[in-house]
Amino acid sequence: MSASENRRLLRAWAILVVLTAVPVAGTLVWGGTGSSGPIAVLVALAASFVKARQVLDHFLDLRRSGPGWRGFFTALLLLILGGALACHLWGRFLGEATLP
Repeated sequence: MSASENRRLLRAWAILVVLTAVPVAGTLVWGGTGSSGPIAVLVALAASFVKARQVLDHFLDLRRSGPGWRGFFTALLLLILGGALACHLWGRFLGEATLP
C-alpha cells in the first residue's frame, strides 16, 4: 500500500471518529430531557449518512465504481435513513397521541 493510500485511509478513519461524536453533541445541544429532539435526530442521521459514504467510498472502494453503483448505494442509504426518520417521527406522534 502506498503512502498516499495510507494517508487517504487514515483521513477517512479520522472523519469516522469525529462523526461518531456528532450525534452525542447533537443530543446534548438539541435533545430534550429523556428523548432526542427532531434536530438532534436529523444531525445523527446526517452524520450516519456521511459515515456510511466514507466506509463505502474508502474502505469498500466504491469511489472507483461507476455512477450507477454509487447512485444505487446512495439511494439505498437515503431510503434506510429516511425509514429510520419516519419511524422516529411516527413513534413521537404515537407517544404524544397517548399522553393524557
